[in-house]
Amino acid sequence: MTLPESAFLCDAVELAAIALQKPLFDKDLTKQFFPGQAAADVEAEIKDVFKLAKARQAAAPQGYPFLATDHSISFQQPTDFNAYTFLLLGRALSFGGPVDTEELLRGFRKDFEDVVSWSLRRAGFTCEVLSIPREFRGLHVSLAPALRQICDRFGEKAVLREDMLVPADNDLDVDVLAVPIVGNSSLGGWPTVQVQCATGAVADLESKLGEGTFTFGTVWERGFFRGTQIRAVATPDDLLGVGHVQWTRLGQAGWVLDRTRIAYLSSINRVVPLLAEVTDYWNGLWTAWQTGWQQTA
Repeated sequence: MTLPESAFLCDAVELAAIALQKPLFDKDLTKQFFPGQAAADVEAEIKDVFKLAKARQAAAPQGYPFLATDHSISFQQPTDFNAYTFLLLGRALSFGGPVDTEELLRGFRKDFEDVVSWSLRRAGFTCEVLSIPREFRGLHVSLAPALRQICDRFGEKAVLREDMLVPADNDLDVDVLAVPIVGNSSLGGWPTVQVQCATGAVADLESKLGEGTFTFGTVWERGFFRGTQIRAVATPDDLLGVGHVQWTRLGQAGWVLDRTRIAYLSSINRVVPLLAEVTDYWNGLWTAWQTGWQQTA
């Protein structure tokens, strides 16, 4: 799977709109992104950018922090934490950034899981991040007790088979676990969403979905059945421009949460506090963007 050039260009235009804090029009994009070229020669590319920006706006009308028209785009700075902005700036770290880019990248990869969990909770899911470190996320540091905590919180009638765990187990190939409704702890078999968070290349999304698909269910009896699991993958990229065939193949493998879907879930407005660690990281990332962003090769 590959992203079209319009996706990268649209990201760059959104970043420019944040940096410049003013509306950007057709002529601005031509001058900034296609220097020395005639407007007529890049008209199609510019139209594709505005078309994609409008599609993003339509996909997450309350969570997309830009106002896009056929000929302009402007940043509408949210008053609170905004998942779309977090994902856009975090993804931009892969292409260029401040002096401490590597440290910020490590923080983004970790906190991405928490933002996915936060967005699902805002949409009404009960959610837990199984990845390590677990303690600050409210789970036991050891895997077996953490799994039992999740089982209890999800209302799932299941028995953990500790003999099926091995010392190398970390998260059983699941970063985030979610249920649309808490069970009644009587009979096992409530639907469970198993999310793998993927901050790497979009070409790896399908393998991420299939990687360890049934591992989590192998350590349980009487619940967390294979037939009631939904495999999912979360990515900070926007996949609206992906071709129909590619999207169909990926969608057949599981539930795909891309940037606009995460932004949409987060905008449903159930009151859910952000972890202090995520807030601290976000403040650092935003400050780096405002004061020290540098373009690298």
